[in-house]
Amino acid sequence: MKSFQKPTPPDQRPVPPTPQPFNAPVNGNGAPVLPPVNGNGAPMAPQYNPPSNSGGAPMTPQYNPYGNSGGAPMTPLLNNNGVPNSPPFNPPSQGNGAPIPPPVQGNRGPNPPQYNPLSNGGISGPPSFNPPSDAGLMQRPSSDNYGMPADQTKVVKPNSINNPAVRAELAASMMQQSPVQQPVPGNLAPQQVPEVVNGQLILYRTAHFFLRTAYRTGPRPNPLRKPTGHTQMLPKVLPNQHQRVADGETRLLPSITPINPLKQERFPVPAWLEAAFVVIALIATFVAHVMNMFNFPRYEQDEGTYMASAWSILHGSIAPYAYGYGHPPLAWIQIAGWIQLTGGFFTFGNSLNSGRVLMVLYATGCSLLVYLIARRLGGNRSLGLLALVIFSFTPLSLTYQRQVLLDNVATFWILLSLYLLVVGNSRLLYIVCSALCFGIAFLSKEVLILFLPGMLYAVWLHTTKFQRKFAMVAFAYSCIAVCSVFVLMAILKGELFPYSWHLPWDTHDHLSLIQTFLDQGKRGQSEGSFKASWETWLSGDKLFMLAGLATVAFNLVIGWWYRKQLLLSLLTLSYWLLLVRGGVVLSFYLIPLIPLTAINAAMAFNTLATWIVKVVRFDFIRVILLLGIIAAVIPYDLHAAGFVYTQHPTSVQDDTMNWVRDNIPRNDFVIINSTFYTDMHEPGGEAVGNGAVFPYANVYVNVATDPELYNTVLQLNWDRIDYIVADSEVLGYIKGISATSTDPAHILRQAFDHSILRAEFKTADHASQFAIDIYEVQHKLPPPNAAIQSKGVNTGIAAINTGPDRRNLFVKRQNYMVG
Repeated sequence: MKSFQKPTPPDQRPVPPTPQPFNAPVNGNGAPVLPPVNGNGAPMAPQYNPPSNSGGAPMTPQYNPYGNSGGAPMTPLLNNNGVPNSPPFNPPSQGNGAPIPPPVQGNRGPNPPQYNPLSNGGISGPPSFNPPSDAGLMQRPSSDNYGMPADQTKVVKPNSINNPAVRAELAASMMQQSPVQQPVPGNLAPQQVPEVVNGQLILYRTAHFFLRTAYRTGPRPNPLRKPTGHTQMLPKVLPNQHQRVADGETRLLPSITPINPLKQERFPVPAWLEAAFVVIALIATFVAHVMNMFNFPRYEQDEGTYMASAWSILHGSIAPYAYGYGHPPLAWIQIAGWIQLTGGFFTFGNSLNSGRVLMVLYATGCSLLVYLIARRLGGNRSLGLLALVIFSFTPLSLTYQRQVLLDNVATFWILLSLYLLVVGNSRLLYIVCSALCFGIAFLSKEVLILFLPGMLYAVWLHTTKFQRKFAMVAFAYSCIAVCSVFVLMAILKGELFPYSWHLPWDTHDHLSLIQTFLDQGKRGQSEGSFKASWETWLSGDKLFMLAGLATVAFNLVIGWWYRKQLLLSLLTLSYWLLLVRGGVVLSFYLIPLIPLTAINAAMAFNTLATWIVKVVRFDFIRVILLLGIIAAVIPYDLHAAGFVYTQHPTSVQDDTMNWVRDNIPRNDFVIINSTFYTDMHEPGGEAVGNGAVFPYANVYVNVATDPELYNTVLQLNWDRIDYIVADSEVLGYIKGISATSTDPAHILRQAFDHSILRAEFKTADHASQFAIDIYEVQHKLPPPNAAIQSKGVNTGIAAINTGPDRRNLFVKRQNYMVG
């Protein structure tokens, strides 16, 4: 137990002893030490010359030397020889040479050092520096503080300067470190009075330079702060502060836990074993997509368009023709990068085959993402494996995901965006990266903007409560920043607004981003109806389509209790709105829905299996059910996808390019579908071989709509067209044009009406026939005379080189029919 001493009353406290002053320095005989003298016996001039005012009187000292408690100045310190040390400064003196006594305050000793401004006639002035001088010149001080060298100066607190122990220690230090001042021989000039000019002290002067003080009489003009006399010190603690703190609400930051952690499974599987199963599944997926991919399905028009656009990227433009903002260009920019990486367009055969290899890689990546998303949302490996099998082996996936389509590129990026949100655990880096992936998906295929509301809900669902607002703002802002690049490109090119609006800055007709989207919104189902696409989907995989819709509806209902399944159903239904809206619908529009439908189906089956487990009270039965579904789905899909591995519709297109290479002159104007464009314009293409390219081979749609072609090149004259390479799409477009139409496209119909069939190629495609016909236009005017040249190998066809008119007269014709 501690004891406390009773405080002593103030009147009984001991009075501290008054410190005694130092004794004056004496020599060995006890006599006072005399100041040093020069050679003539006169006392030496002091080292320090105090400043004086304009009247010659010394100024008030700036520094109050040490004084004792009685107010008398302190006795100087002695060195080892008994001689006083050099004072650190020369104290000011009166007119008779006596030092000015420091001011004292009663009997309590000298006042603390204060700032004593220079005065002149009682008027206070600014302080000035009083340097040591000799003959009017300022001397270099040999020490910084108290006569000691700067590197050996000991800092003494001002409050302890009157302490006897401190003074004794300071004196001993000075005697050890300060050099003893020796008399200077010779005649020294008496100390001169500081030079004062117009009330200003000259500190230093040379022949061309002087340094003076600034002296201003009177108070300082416009001071920053004027004393009011009513200054009050605020209390350190406001009244009732403790009560306010106690009444305030205390909020604790929530602990950040994983939003969607992996559940501890009843039957744990080592990580290496799971990785082995996933690798095997991905290899099987890759093999299933690679088999027969160069033969089935046939090369679609959109595939040729996107490969032609990639060819244009590598040749310094966005598209082979005028870019009309039909789609953002990032997808075919990725394809162009793949072409550069693999060594050219014809590394895997023709150009479309090279693009299909890239699509298989995207499909394999999508399979991995489907597994990871389903495994994280469902919480078990068997569920992820079921989703991977449903997605990878359905005939719809095997058909569409090997084609060079923008939807395949965009689907990979949208799945990656969703996966980053699912595993992000409310981390900002994952949220921003997910937004960037969503922006890439939009710049690959613009219709994926329909997923934005569902992705925002995913952000809300997979972030902590106190981070949701910030996370959603960060995700939305990052998405807008990336997606706006498409609009910015149109603004920089001056092609955002339609010319039909006749804005002041529009001086000529041009393409427009807004006009393109308005025209696409008006496209009817004549180009592709939902009914026809639905029939195609059902013929491809009826079980997948019907079961997929049922599981989406199931997840929507139970989503009010299971929010993760509500997210999946909302994402799927948001894209179904595009398909059932009533506009143009092509069969490959289903591609983004295939992985989402697979995840929906796996989550729904897992929920049903969980309910069964609660009834039978046997957890292992869920694994048995899921594995049983996998074992049933794989044989069904392989049987339904038999035509994927047996049909060869692309052989017709390969034969057509071979015939074109051997029979059509290089300078002829040829109407083609976009599937042949790259192979007829790139050296080494399948339609070019080792010869020259076809510079006048143009896509039929662009010939009918591009003024540069039908006005400048063809001059609205059908007789300048030489050949028409027509599949079902080209024939349908040409026959749909009226022969009496005033539209520039009528030149295609007129050329077709004046043409004869030269060759035809057919093969089986699904349950129908796929055919390509080659027509030669019969010219009204005979071509100019030219030498006959042999064209082709073993064809028996000779051709006349027509020169600039690009028209040919075949002296012998042979029709080909390929079954």
